[in-house]
Amino acid sequence: MTSANAAPALSAPARQLPLFAVGDTTARAAEAAGCRTVISATGSGADLARLIARRCRPERGTLLHLSGEHVRPGLAAELAAAGFDLRRQVVYRAVPARALSAPVVEALARRRVEAVLLFSPRTAQTFVELIARHGLRDDLAATAAICLSAAVAQPCRELIWRAVHVAAEPESGALLEALEAARRRC
Repeated sequence: MTSANAAPALSAPARQLPLFAVGDTTARAAEAAGCRTVISATGSGADLARLIARRCRPERGTLLHLSGEHVRPGLAAELAAAGFDLRRQVVYRAVPARALSAPVVEALARRRVEAVLLFSPRTAQTFVELIARHGLRDDLAATAAICLSAAVAQPCRELIWRAVHVAAEPESGALLEALEAARRRC
């Protein structure tokens, strides 16, 4: 699993199989869903691919990737290069927001938002588009972008922020540490 959002889709038979999770948050969601054996890559999709390649053998069978509708291509490509057969099953869909709420627009326009937490490249790109749609491109100078990874930070570079911070690891705990570090710098 590359997202905790896939955990509710785990069937009873799937919960009996070893589950490889991209990070600790996803691993905890799998455990909470009843998975018996959960192994966390504690990192990125590339870390997950390397972990699977170290712990599994391609000839033992097909790997199942429970995912959202939109995924980054790295995991499948790396596992295919290592000889694995990976089948992806879409189990959830994240629908991008079409607008920011009026209170958020007002807070941003008045420069009263200290930080924005961004968890995925797609979310970051959606946020950038919504900022432009609401005419707020010049209103983020007092706001920091706190990004889960360098890939998340990339779309943010289109805007002028007080700062763009990237978590030390792509984990929610590291994201919160980046937020605290950004607050101390204010």
